[in-house]
Amino acid sequence: MDVFTLDKLPREVLAKIDLQTAFMASRCIIAAERFQLFRKLQGKELTAAEICRAVRMKKEKGLFFLAALQSLGLLKRKGDKYRNSPLAERYFIRERSIFWTRRYSEECIEEYRAFSVLEEMLTTGRGFESILGIKRQWYMEKIESDPDWARDFTHMLYYHHLDVAKAMAETIDLTGYRNLLDVGGGSGVISLALARRFPDLTATVLDLEPVCRTAKQIIRREKMTGRVKTKVGDMTRGIPSGYDVIMFCDAGDTSVETLSRVFDLLPDQGMIVFADSFSSEDFTQPFVRLMWQLRSTTPWLVTHKEVMVRLRQAGFKSVKRRRLTTDMWLVAGVKK
Repeated sequence: MDVFTLDKLPREVLAKIDLQTAFMASRCIIAAERFQLFRKLQGKELTAAEICRAVRMKKEKGLFFLAALQSLGLLKRKGDKYRNSPLAERYFIRERSIFWTRRYSEECIEEYRAFSVLEEMLTTGRGFESILGIKRQWYMEKIESDPDWARDFTHMLYYHHLDVAKAMAETIDLTGYRNLLDVGGGSGVISLALARRFPDLTATVLDLEPVCRTAKQIIRREKMTGRVKTKVGDMTRGIPSGYDVIMFCDAGDTSVETLSRVFDLLPDQGMIVFADSFSSEDFTQPFVRLMWQLRSTTPWLVTHKEVMVRLRQAGFKSVKRRRLTTDMWLVAGVKK
C-alpha cells in the first residue's frame, strides 16, 4: 500500500503548502475520511446539498469544506456536481479498506489532540491524556472490551502491513523450517505471505481472542486455513513451545530475559525473527517513531544494532539484519 505523502498532491497545490497550511490540509483530509466522504462519492456525481445531507454537514460550512478538498486536488467539480478526483480514488478508495477509513482516521484525530499540547508534554513530562483530562483505554484493554474496534483494527493492520509481508517473504530464507509461531501476529498477513512463499511451512498466529477471530476470517478469505492457524494467547503471559521459528513483528521493546526464554523454547537450529521500525543509530529516523515517543508516557527507542546485541546475549548465533522497507528492518538469529 502506497503511503499518501505530500508529494502525491498536484505540484501546484504542493507549492502553496507551508508548515502551517500542511497541518490544516491534513486535517481537512482526515475530516473527509471521518465523514467517509470519498466513499459516498465513489462512482457518483453529487451536488453540494446531496453531499452535505449524506455526511450530515451544515451546507453553509460544507460548501467551503468541499472547496478546500477541490483546492487540494481531491475533488473535481463540473457545474453544480462534485466527484472524486483520480487522486482520491486511488489513495482513499482502491488502496484503502473501509476498516482503514474508520480506524486510521480515528487514530489521526488522537494524534492531533496529543500534539496540540506538545509544549506541555515537553515541559511537564506528562502524557497528553493527563494534560487534556482524557481517560484512554490501553490497546489490549480496548481489544478485549470492544469487539467492533478489534475487528476493524485487525483488518486495518492487514492492509497496513501488506508491503512488509511482501518484503519479508522476499528477504528471509525459511527453507527447511516447518512450524512458525507469529507472536502478536494480528491479522496474520505476514504469516500468510511466508506460508505462500515456503510450501513446507505452517504458521500459527498467537494473539488475543478478538484478534484471532478476525484473523480466522482473513485466513479463510485467503484460502489458507490448511497452512495458517490461530492460537489464543498473550505473549506477556508466556510463549508456547513446539515451533522451530518464533517471529515478532511490530511487537515493541523486547528484553534479553524474554529473548532467553525464546532461546530455550526453540530446538537446535531454530530461528528467531524480528521485523520492526527500529531507530537509526542517531535516533533521527523513522520520524513517526520519534513522534510516538514524544506523546508516550513510557517511551522507548531501540536500534536494530541493539536488538542484535540482545539476541547474542540471549545465546543466538548468526545474527543478521536486512532492511525490509524504508522504515522497517528484519533482524534474525539462529540457535546453535
